[in-house]
Amino acid sequence: LQRAARGKNKSVIVIKGLASFDVDLKAAAKLFAGRFACGSSVTAADEIVVQGDVKDELITMITTKWPHIDSKMIEDLGDQKR
Repeated sequence: LQRAARGKNKSVIVIKGLASFDVDLKAAAKLFAGRFACGSSVTAADEIVVQGDVKDELITMITTKWPHIDSKMIEDLGDQKR
């Protein structure tokens, strides 16, 4: 997970690596959008972008929805510099 700037005060969360755990990226993006009431899309072969600063909630949701993904497997890469 990585936070990236989008505009002046906006941010997005970039999620990479879910496909290696056999997670359907399109369904996951739709789930995130519905749960957090925000925009979410699949932008690359193994990348989901979620609008808003929901990093902590995302970690909890990923480990709850997909129990085979342990919280120790999720790496917080901090803020992306542009």
